[in-house]
Amino acid sequence: MARPKVPLISKRAALEAALDIIDTEGIDGLSIRRLAERLGVNGASLYHHFQNKEEIVVGAAKLALEEVRVPQGHEEPWQVWLLRNARRLRAAFRDHPDLVPVMLRREPLGIGTSQLDATFAMLAEEGVPIGAIAPMMEALELYAIGSALHESAAGATKPDPKRAPHMAQAEAERALSADEIFDLVCEQIVAATVKVARENAAASPAAAKPATRRGKARTA
Repeated sequence: MARPKVPLISKRAALEAALDIIDTEGIDGLSIRRLAERLGVNGASLYHHFQNKEEIVVGAAKLALEEVRVPQGHEEPWQVWLLRNARRLRAAFRDHPDLVPVMLRREPLGIGTSQLDATFAMLAEEGVPIGAIAPMMEALELYAIGSALHESAAGATKPDPKRAPHMAQAEAERALSADEIFDLVCEQIVAATVKVARENAAASPAAAKPATRRGKARTA
């Protein structure tokens, strides 16, 4: 069947439908034919926007991560918007588990690379030690993945009071929710990485040497 000259559906509508199929049927359940059926068009219509299934999957991953963005200005403390992005990243991993492997391949696939680079730049502008930025971002991402997957699994299975009464009681009387635990640990990750980076920078030989110009000590 020939490709229509005018697209019958928008690219975003197609990606939203693809994301829903992935969430409900898995990545293996997504195909050009399945997506076209879902949208009520023929498969040729989708080739206005995508070359193949992989491009659709990458687009769906970008859509899932679109709320994770760097602010446009410096109006709020960097810790505030960084924690907000960590929460949004966790939500994306939790709500779209089949896309986690795709999201983690963001660099070669070009998923969120510009946003992540802008985040690094913004943190440096805010005075975050350069040595802290990469490990801090890596640790936040790793914890977001673990927290999201754990919450999904824990939500599906609760302790059986008959088999594990102490676990069931502790779960029923827990003092912190999953969201509160996530925030607490992320705050500690940020504080610890910045502290260690500053201590390491202060203790480095380069920090102990006086500033020089053309090999000679600077004088007042």
